[in-house]
Amino acid sequence: MRSSNPKSEIRNPKSRGFTLLEVLIAVAIMSGIVTVIYTSFSTASRNVEQAETRRDQTDLARTLVSKLANDITNAYYNPLMTETIFYGKKSTTAQDEQRYDSIRLTTLTNWRRPDSKESDLLEVGYRFDEQPDKSTRVMVRNEKRELGNDNPPPLEGGIDYTITDRVKGFRLRYSNGTTWADEWDSRTLHGLPKAVEIALEFTDGSFYSTWVEVWR
Repeated sequence: MRSSNPKSEIRNPKSRGFTLLEVLIAVAIMSGIVTVIYTSFSTASRNVEQAETRRDQTDLARTLVSKLANDITNAYYNPLMTETIFYGKKSTTAQDEQRYDSIRLTTLTNWRRPDSKESDLLEVGYRFDEQPDKSTRVMVRNEKRELGNDNPPPLEGGIDYTITDRVKGFRLRYSNGTTWADEWDSRTLHGLPKAVEIALEFTDGSFYSTWVEVWR
């Protein structure tokens, strides 16, 4: 008697594998989905990075402006004390006349080290140094904590501290109460300005400006 196996002898004509075209279509759909997901994550990541960069730039600007404003507001000049000074100089680049001003002054913002003989007076300066490859400039803060006859004269000496290379423009203006000037020298003007305007431009194009009164 011949045995029979219906499952092996009878086939469903609708039961078949995927064709090459169907596989290619499925792969194309999956690729599209993966691309959309990757693009979404990539865009979100860039947005986060840009937001963090803007935040860091804003924090840097606030810190710089606050430090400058504090030093300038507390500027000190006494014509009987040769070590006191307030000297602001306009400086521009030869290429595009971009302002990179400098300032040096004595100020009552010295944080005295414990057990030191330092006074409240501190000579500070802000300037820009060009990098060796001349591609960028770095903002430098100079501090001279010990003033007097036994130390370097005004506008000389001190210790340099590099602040940042993100500033591409620094402009200062000085008011005598009626007019504004781009420079100030207490050695010839015999006094302090009444107000100083501070303007900072950063490499990302952002711009910050303010003005402060000088305590006299």
